[in-house]
Amino acid sequence: MKILAIGDFQGNLSKKLISRISHEDFDFVIGVGDYAGIDEWYPYIKYMFSLKKSNLENKKLRKSPQEFFGKEKFKRLVKKDFEAGKKVLSFLNNLKKPGFFVFGNGDDEWYNYPFSKKILQAKKRNLNFLKKIRNIKDITYGVKNYGEISFLGFGGYMDATANNRVRTKKWQRAVDKRNNKAKKKMDYLIKQVRRKSIFILHYPPKGIFDKIIDKKNPFHGGSTGIDFFRKAIIRKRPILVLCGHMHEYQGVRRLNGIPVINPGDGEKNKFAIVDIDEKKGKVGKIKFIR
Repeated sequence: MKILAIGDFQGNLSKKLISRISHEDFDFVIGVGDYAGIDEWYPYIKYMFSLKKSNLENKKLRKSPQEFFGKEKFKRLVKKDFEAGKKVLSFLNNLKKPGFFVFGNGDDEWYNYPFSKKILQAKKRNLNFLKKIRNIKDITYGVKNYGEISFLGFGGYMDATANNRVRTKKWQRAVDKRNNKAKKKMDYLIKQVRRKSIFILHYPPKGIFDKIIDKKNPFHGGSTGIDFFRKAIIRKRPILVLCGHMHEYQGVRRLNGIPVINPGDGEKNKFAIVDIDEKKGKVGKIKFIR
């Protein structure tokens, strides 16, 4: 099996990326998330992280996205974000290869976040579009088998420890509650995988491709890695782990001998081609497009 591993488009699908992919040989597609999440949202994210803890605790002291951008601009951005994600997912589906994908933290309105009913619920128009996607399948919180391999997907938004410094006590309690539910979900999923498995994650496991090295980032030096991802990988020993989220990285590292690959950000025309020997359950040649 030769896998095209790709993600972190942030709504950008360039002609250069399309051309690069057209020159590669592969027979399976894996997406690690963030097909939408356009750059125009970043000013609001930056604004939120610049607020004092008292402002974050009190909703009356902080602006909603609608208030920050204005109702009309916010409405335009939501539509643009939807169309951008739709374009990327259509492209991956139209490669006419089988595959699996997970959504990322930038894919608001594309999936139902199962660890809190208050945030990140899919919109009907997004779900209706996904019904038309036939070749690649969403396994954001699921397990699917293909050939001799089980694919475990765990995508969506996660609460990273890098953000601990700005969280209020009330916020942290909510985070702890969500994380406990997420860990239980992972524990449930890994019981369903076969001996030979591939993990498809959006966020990286703790200690691998997780440190924020961008000095402009307010959380520089912090970690976005998920500890229970790390523990699940060591416990189940998949033949391969694919992750994204961190645009600073592209490459392969090993966690207790298990290859963990960040294919690079599709936004910058990066991806990876990974050879898998299904019968032996081993990773072969890895090619990174930079």
